[in-house]
Amino acid sequence: MDYSRSKRFLDTLPDWERGRPPEGPLENYLPRVRALLRRCGDPQQRFGSVIVAGTNGKGTVASLLAALLKASGRRTGLYTSPHLHSQRERIQVDGGLLDKDRWAEGITFLHDVTRGFEGEGLGPFSRFEALTVLAAHLFASEGVEAAVFEVGLGGRYDATNAWDHDLAVLTPVALDHCAVLGHDLSSIAGEKLPVARPGRPLFTTASQDPEVLDLVRRRAREKGIPLILCGDRGLSFEGEGEPVPYLMVPKPGAGRPSTWVDNARLAVAAASRVCPDLDEERARRVLASHQWPGRFELARERPRVLLDGAHNPAAAAALAADLGRAGSDWILVVGVNEDHQADGVLRALEPVAGRWLLTESGHAKAMPADELAAWASSAAPEVAAEVEPSCRKAFERALAEAGESGRVCVTGSLHMAARAREHFGLPLEAEGIGEEVARESLECLALACGRLGLRTRPVSDDGNVVRLEGGRRPFLFLRNKHPFNDYAAARLAEDKGYQHELFAAAGLPVPFTMQLFNPYADDRFNRYKRHRTVEEMVADVEAQTGWPVLVKRSRGSGSQGVHLETDAEGVSRRLQSLFENAGPLDNLVLVQSFVSGQEYRVVATRGELLLAYAKASDGPGGEDLNPLHHPGGRAERVDDEEVLAPLRRLAGEVAGVIDLGFYAIDLIRDDAGAWWILELNPNPFCYYYNRSNGRGDFTAVYERLLREHVL
Repeated sequence: MDYSRSKRFLDTLPDWERGRPPEGPLENYLPRVRALLRRCGDPQQRFGSVIVAGTNGKGTVASLLAALLKASGRRTGLYTSPHLHSQRERIQVDGGLLDKDRWAEGITFLHDVTRGFEGEGLGPFSRFEALTVLAAHLFASEGVEAAVFEVGLGGRYDATNAWDHDLAVLTPVALDHCAVLGHDLSSIAGEKLPVARPGRPLFTTASQDPEVLDLVRRRAREKGIPLILCGDRGLSFEGEGEPVPYLMVPKPGAGRPSTWVDNARLAVAAASRVCPDLDEERARRVLASHQWPGRFELARERPRVLLDGAHNPAAAAALAADLGRAGSDWILVVGVNEDHQADGVLRALEPVAGRWLLTESGHAKAMPADELAAWASSAAPEVAAEVEPSCRKAFERALAEAGESGRVCVTGSLHMAARAREHFGLPLEAEGIGEEVARESLECLALACGRLGLRTRPVSDDGNVVRLEGGRRPFLFLRNKHPFNDYAAARLAEDKGYQHELFAAAGLPVPFTMQLFNPYADDRFNRYKRHRTVEEMVADVEAQTGWPVLVKRSRGSGSQGVHLETDAEGVSRRLQSLFENAGPLDNLVLVQSFVSGQEYRVVATRGELLLAYAKASDGPGGEDLNPLHHPGGRAERVDDEEVLAPLRRLAGEVAGVIDLGFYAIDLIRDDAGAWWILELNPNPFCYYYNRSNGRGDFTAVYERLLREHVL
């Protein structure tokens, strides 16, 4: 299966995180994971591992520990949850995400070896269990020497606790997931402590709540677990006398939360046990540079915008203490999940709240903003509160209210931090085009209509379809799809194969392109087939063009389905995968000569250029070839007439072939200065341009189109 289908396979499984827990008794959980591991050949036996449990700081400790192990020369795996943007964040090797092909191979293996799993009599496995086993399989396959596994929920029955790890780490325990783990600290700690095994060390912080620390000490004595406490004076080995000096962690500088030192101490102590030769200078460099996204993360300087996934009262209290060092008048954009203590989070944040903006992350378990507002009125009645269910609009309102000198913090859940990271353009690995990308066009449309005295109103329950009224007649808009194009011309433009044929026949500058039809398609499509096998296709490509080439489907993929291949073997694998996973009416694949150079986009109407911009990026973007999707990607408006002149000419030539009322052309200027048309888009996105330049230019474009087509 390809990446898309592998993702769908995981999404169909029972899922605690989305409120669909697996059926059956809790006692089946660990035997079920062990059965899955056996079917995969017990990959967990092929590397050393550390398990990290606790309530707050697990992700920071786990990621920092993995970074320290890598710096010590170990090939290192890291398994964490939840993810912020892409499920592939959960399974990392040497600090990097596995590519989509490798991920899909792993899921395909898991899918194949779990056929008939119901025969085990342990009930259906969950998504988290599948991901945990997948991590073990991929770590073993990738030659990992040491892996760090972050517990998902609790510990006793968590999938990560299905085998004996070399050592365990327990971060601070606090009230969280009380409906599942218990309503007091001792009960919750009791559910987490089973990750520690007799004879294998357990590291925890000396700053644990005294009630928890008493329980940890008692259990360690009863079970024969070597206990190491990390504190200000060093490491204390329980029952073995005075604390022992170790690599001390410096006090945090600017941008570090107060909890960072305790978390770093745990990571350094555990790393020193796994790697006794841990180099002090390398460790200090790791400590100085490490940043775990979504945790006390600076998103913007002016106004100052911080993102933090604090989702329980203890984490919120620590966050409030850190925010309080800068003042007590923060605009707090808060969204929580239904299984967390909203009142406790709000009460903890109240001392630094200048005002609340209460919103929702869009997660399946997100608490409705109105319900959160009811909690706010009782938990912090003195703080002014506004409700804005759209988190994106809440972010925009917070920035507008803060001005350049204000302070904003987005918090309440990691899902809220994730949405904010996307909004503020921080580095991330996206799974695809998000809702906000397509809906940005409706925002510009509404602004343009307001300026012209026209009305827009949603006419679908989801708000994606908008009716425009007040002009010559009503018009309908579907997110970024608009009524300014002729239907047949727009349909032609949506097909990259047809548009390329038309442009090539008209003599327009387009890269060499071959259209390849799925040889495995139904016989009813035989008249379209020009090759009997993938091998014949690859030989034909090699004979007609050189490497590298781009391989992509003929219809829109939002740049997610565009693949750069550098040799015959890569093209063969890619074509085989695309054809095997094709739908019954999705059989055409394009292979196109690769052109290296600067990418541009032209926005036009009937041959007239309305706007042009360069697609710029400050760094690599992984598998996504679109510079605007890279970390640091930006749209740079073109005003240089020497560049605009050929773009105007090409916009007019395209209109002479396919005449559209509103469209975009993606072009590239190669290293020799020649221009090439990559493709035509009849439904342009404005999101990426607006993210860099604001909404003014595209709002003006919509005004122009509305005057011509509507008024």
